[in-house]
Amino acid sequence: MCSSDLAGNVATAAGTRDLIAAGVDIVKVGIGPGAMCTTRMMTGVGRPQFSAVMECAAEAAKSGRHVWADGGVRHPRDVALGLAAGAASVMFGSWLAGTYESAADTLRDPDGRLYKESFGMASNRAVRNRTRKETAFERARKELFEEGISTSRMYLDPERPGVEDILDQVVAGVRSSCTYAGARTIPEFQERALVGIQSAAGYEEGRPVPTSW
Repeated sequence: MCSSDLAGNVATAAGTRDLIAAGVDIVKVGIGPGAMCTTRMMTGVGRPQFSAVMECAAEAAKSGRHVWADGGVRHPRDVALGLAAGAASVMFGSWLAGTYESAADTLRDPDGRLYKESFGMASNRAVRNRTRKETAFERARKELFEEGISTSRMYLDPERPGVEDILDQVVAGVRSSCTYAGARTIPEFQERALVGIQSAAGYEEGRPVPTSW
C-alpha cells in the first residue's frame, strides 16, 4: 500500500519548493482564508487563495507532486475554483461544521434555530485544549497570541442539514462548472481554465484577473 507525506501550509512557489525538497509529496496551500482564521488580521500574512493555489500547483507539477487547497470554501464555486487553479483536492471544514454529523452538540438559539459551535485550531480555546498537560508558564506563553476565532455559531441549513446534502451540492456545482468550460475531466477543466485566465490577463493588459477567492 502506497503512502504519501503531506505538509503545509504555504502560499508561494518558494514555500512549495522547500517542502518538496524536504520530501513532501502533497503540499497544503492556504494562509488565512479559513472562516475561523484571523491570521491575516493579526499578522498581515496571506494572499488570495486562487492566486496561491495556482502558483503553488504549477510549482508542484514540475516535480510530479500535488497541492491541496485548504480553506476559504463557502460555496460550490470555491471548490471548482480550487480545482481549476490546479489543486488535486479541496479541503473545507467550517462548511461541514454546521451539519448533523459534525462532532459538536446540536444547540438551539432563542429563535429556535439549530446550530453547532465551532472554533479555529489557532484560537485561544484550541491552544488551551492542546496545552492542558503543560506547565502554567508554558500555557500562558502559548495563549498570549491567537490567530483564530474561539467560538462561532455554525447554523444548520434547514434545506441542507447533512453532509450528504452539501456534498451533493458541491458535486453538482463542479459538474456544472466543467460543463460551462466544455471539460470532461478535471485535468481538461484545469487546462481550459488556465487558457481562460491567460486570455483574460492579456485582455486586461497584464493586470491581475480580479477574484474574490
